[in-house]
Amino acid sequence: MKKICLTVVAASAMLFSAQSLSAQEVAQAQIEVEETVEQRAQEDFRQIEIQELPAEVQQAVERDFAGATIAEAHVKEKEGEQKFKLKITTAEGEEKELYSDAKGNWIDKDKKEKKKDELDQ
Repeated sequence: MKKICLTVVAASAMLFSAQSLSAQEVAQAQIEVEETVEQRAQEDFRQIEIQELPAEVQQAVERDFAGATIAEAHVKEKEGEQKFKLKITTAEGEEKELYSDAKGNWIDKDKKEKKKDELDQ
């Protein structure tokens, strides 16, 4: 009887530890996938000189973020359209990452990601 109890306890311990390890592996795999997706998104953009930005994009920064400086500019061309990723420093010293089309219209990446998540569910 003692051996049966010990066997049950040992089997239970192995089962719970295997489930815990499996959950950790799944979480780690999910993190790796998210990092890969983020890297791919970054790879789509190529860095350009700030002077290469369309005047409309530069004017949008001046209009909507008075006193800000553009630290980096990146461009991505897809389906014949250009999208720009800007890293700016506001007049208050806050660093921001912005997305714009070639006409200086802001693209809200958070809204797009939320819509995509809703469609995936």
